[in-house]
Amino acid sequence: MARIYDNWERLVDATIRREQLRLSALRTPSDLSLAASVSSSSSSSFRFSDFNFPIISVGDSFSYEQILRATGNLNESNLIKRGHSGDLFYGVFEDGIQVVVKKIEISSSVKRELAFISEVEVLGKVSHSRLVPFLGHCFENMKEGFLVYKYMPFKDLFSLYYKKTAPEHHEDLTSLDWVKRLKIAIGAAEGLCYLHNHCHPPLVHRDIQASSILLDDNFEVRLGSLTQVCSEEKDRTSPNTIARFLRLSKGSEQGTSGLGASDGTRAYDVYCFGKLLLELVTGKLVKDTSDNSSMEDLIANTLPYISPSNKKLVLDILDSSLIVEKNVSTQVWAVAFVAKACLSPKPSKRPQMPQVLIALKHAKRPSLTISENPGLTMTKTLDGSEITGSGTSPENNRFVEAEKSYQRGEILAHPNLKIFTYSELMVATRDFAEDTVLGRGEHGRVYQGWLDNKSNSDTPSVIAVKKLDSKETLGFGKWKSVLNTLGRLSHPNVTKLLGYCSKNNELLLVYEFMQKGSLENHLFRRDSAVQPLPWNIRFEILIGAARGLAFLHASELYGFFTQKGRRQGFYQFFEPSNILLDSSYNAKISGFTVANVYPPEVVDGKHPFFYVTAGRYVYCAPECSPLSGDYLLSVKNDVYGFGVVLIEMLTGLSEKSKYGLVHSAKSEFTAKGNLENLMDPLLEGKYPSKAALQMAYLAIRCLQNSPEARPSMKNVVEALEHI
Repeated sequence: MARIYDNWERLVDATIRREQLRLSALRTPSDLSLAASVSSSSSSSFRFSDFNFPIISVGDSFSYEQILRATGNLNESNLIKRGHSGDLFYGVFEDGIQVVVKKIEISSSVKRELAFISEVEVLGKVSHSRLVPFLGHCFENMKEGFLVYKYMPFKDLFSLYYKKTAPEHHEDLTSLDWVKRLKIAIGAAEGLCYLHNHCHPPLVHRDIQASSILLDDNFEVRLGSLTQVCSEEKDRTSPNTIARFLRLSKGSEQGTSGLGASDGTRAYDVYCFGKLLLELVTGKLVKDTSDNSSMEDLIANTLPYISPSNKKLVLDILDSSLIVEKNVSTQVWAVAFVAKACLSPKPSKRPQMPQVLIALKHAKRPSLTISENPGLTMTKTLDGSEITGSGTSPENNRFVEAEKSYQRGEILAHPNLKIFTYSELMVATRDFAEDTVLGRGEHGRVYQGWLDNKSNSDTPSVIAVKKLDSKETLGFGKWKSVLNTLGRLSHPNVTKLLGYCSKNNELLLVYEFMQKGSLENHLFRRDSAVQPLPWNIRFEILIGAARGLAFLHASELYGFFTQKGRRQGFYQFFEPSNILLDSSYNAKISGFTVANVYPPEVVDGKHPFFYVTAGRYVYCAPECSPLSGDYLLSVKNDVYGFGVVLIEMLTGLSEKSKYGLVHSAKSEFTAKGNLENLMDPLLEGKYPSKAALQMAYLAIRCLQNSPEARPSMKNVVEALEHI
């Protein structure tokens, strides 16, 4: 063992000498202080143990004999490749575990000594599923060190492209479809996010390229080539660790040609990741990574085709071996645009890896299955206003994470609905007792229920049970299709359907319970039990409801809902009773596409747009009037209904209680241009006048007689967010 420690002392001594030279050249106060401390330690009494370097605790300790048996005495036939930091050999241990053994001749040069020390230290500090699994080491041979990693059957991305993999696998990059390429990009981004944002201090990989992207037997990415990993350069407060000795020479630290940043920064990794993304999109991997001109040519010849105004242009640089459906081309463009952002010449303009990861994941999900063709999927991302992903600012190509102040919705792959028993719901609602009734609608009653969910923590304790009238069921076969559709919707502003129960001719729907009830009760009830809604809560409720509607409209637009070949909308008459509030007054819309549609009837003596349907009074859009001759439902009916809600929110009055409210409010505001006589007196003047005016203008746009003149719910959301 003494010989081993003597060898380590020699390695450390060489390291210290090199560091002293570098520190002297830099001449910063902190570094000079460190140099002095290192100099005082480099005496004959210095020992390797003075460094906080847990070399023996890193992985398992293998014997030199085990290494030789596993690799056939380091036979050339098992040589995978010769790397700049060591030679890689394929090996199999006696228990059948396939490994890669990295042989480092630590006595050959100071550079290899330093690389070896750095790699071992990094391995002792990091642990993540996206890093190549480290199994152990061997230090018995005085002249050589061995690091043992788990074998990756698909090797690396570079090898996959330029030659076939092991005989049992027959994939190469030209056979990788887009789904696999995007999976590789996301996996590599996750690994870099860990190094950059979850290690302290932040670590920089410094060697991101196709040969560093290893692929296991499940085609999952594992980052390799950890020899170059170091803490980010701006961190100069770390104590005497080996990684601090691996800084570049002074000349290298001034910047790398074409990158605008030293390779000791996270921005450098982001730039290299951008190159990798570009290679995945184009299928053009640069063989010689040391030849900067080849990569610069690739970048110069492809970036002009990545345009925010012409997404189809990117198909001109797409790998010709890829067969990409039209509905996936947006994904390709999104990934290419992220690559372009990463390749910004200015490091400060590049995104950070967490932003990149979010953008790539948003490009991937969720998938909307088109019911006419179950085999065809459209990978789009739904938020409360439109199909979105991530974007960049066209002025400087700076990546901007397309995060809104609300969560995005998604279409789940499968409905997540529980089938309740009738007896279970009877117990929950105390035999549907009158004092558990939350409300009465045209389709049935809604009851509050309490579940004993000790055996199922996924189901809330308090639920809302809608018991539909028997005439509403329309046969359970049809309802089951509807429920499977609704069960896949997931959005923070859409009431969640938890499950259902069917017995004989009865159908019961189980929803999440909304503690504050409906907006109708809070807005129109005038008693001490209900406190008036302040302006800020009213405003947030409107934004939430608008986002929920926009999400439904977007899901229908992209084929998730099919309604007799046309976009019929989701509500006959959208009104405050359709907006439910949780304990924090967060709005969630409810009551859509779960009932028969009853054409309205004329109510004599009432306002021309005020009718009765299914036994209740409603205020409907002009095109839904029985006098129009063509009762046409569309998503613009929902927009009209939202305009009515806007007026009711401003005035605190219900169209049901004051016939002609909407018409008179429109007329007065159009004529006088102010709201003083219209605003809800319960607000007591505590509202921003400019915001109220903007909301009134938006209401008038939504209430246009012509459906084509009304904005989309996407535009409504955008307008509210800018008030």
